[in-house]
Amino acid sequence: MSTFFDPSANKGANSTKQNNKTKSISETGHSKNVANLLKYEQFLATLGVSYNPANTNITASAIATLYNNADTKVNGTNTALTTWKDATNNREIIFKELKKLSTQLLGALQSTTTTQQTIDDFSYLVKKFRGDTKKKTTKADAGRLAQPTTPTTDPAPSDTPPPTPPVTPTTVSTSQQSFDNKIQHFAKMVLLLQNQPSYTPNEVDFQVVTLQSKQTTITTLNDTANTSYANLKASRIDRNTFLYAPDTGMLDLIKQSKAYIKSLYGAESQQYHTANAIKFTRVIQKNKAN
Repeated sequence: MSTFFDPSANKGANSTKQNNKTKSISETGHSKNVANLLKYEQFLATLGVSYNPANTNITASAIATLYNNADTKVNGTNTALTTWKDATNNREIIFKELKKLSTQLLGALQSTTTTQQTIDDFSYLVKKFRGDTKKKTTKADAGRLAQPTTPTTDPAPSDTPPPTPPVTPTTVSTSQQSFDNKIQHFAKMVLLLQNQPSYTPNEVDFQVVTLQSKQTTITTLNDTANTSYANLKASRIDRNTFLYAPDTGMLDLIKQSKAYIKSLYGAESQQYHTANAIKFTRVIQKNKAN
């Protein structure tokens, strides 16, 4: 591993860690709110029949139902998160293996009597799959690349503007690194090998039928990862709406319940202080909860 210190890379790593930490705190905050809701439900039970609000959404039985539903939704999101992590890990593992395999396949093809043009085509696909391809582009008009000559004497005054200095090319990565594109690159590699009569390796891992099976596997794993991510997003939206939506969300309902206790027993009462001591955090803002 290189010992070269790249401050920008370190900054990016720190930023990623900070984002992950923020997400972790956010996920923990939802669970903490639900845990405190159970405490609040248990507190309401101690008030007995005196706690009898006209608002049916904040009765003791309604709060009990609210807790059960909130617990179900948070646990559902946690399960969806675990499912997504497992699916993406499985996808990462097999694509990492294929990155090495693609280079091995190139060597196997080079050992045959296949034409150099075909080998070059396959090599290009390998680079695309591995993300090694780059090309040079310019930030400005490519026609302005002529280097002006240096005059030997002072030039005569002229209304013609001086020539524009040459533009330094900027290297831009053109590798298609999304998993969908990688699958397409691998499929083209398999098809190319399939169409080469001289490609008949003895190694089972290099044989076309094995590669076709791997192509099916990576497609399935990619679809599973994509589906699990869509399910996770849907579960989070549903949970956030239930917990934090204006008026109907759990936090606003608890706020209404505490207001009723304040009106019933008074702002200085032990009952209100006890209720108010059970804290809830608005992890998701109201305008983002729907």
